[in-house]
Amino acid sequence: MDSQQQYEALLAKWGYADTTVEDHARRQRRARRVKAVVTFFKNAFKAIKKASARPQQLGQASN
Repeated sequence: MDSQQQYEALLAKWGYADTTVEDHARRQRRARRVKAVVTFFKNAFKAIKKASARPQQLGQASN
C-alpha cells in the first residue's frame, strides 16, 4: 500500500472524506469568476477612458 492509499484509509477510518478534488474545482471556478469580473472592469475603464479622451464636439447654434 502506498502512502496515498494509507492516507485515504486513515481518513476513512477517522470518518473524514478527501475533498481535494472538490476543493480544487471550487478554487478554479472562483478564479474564473474573479478573472471575468476583473476583465469586465478593465474593459469598462478602457471604454470610459477612451470616451473621455475624445475631444468634446459641442454644436453651437448660430443665429
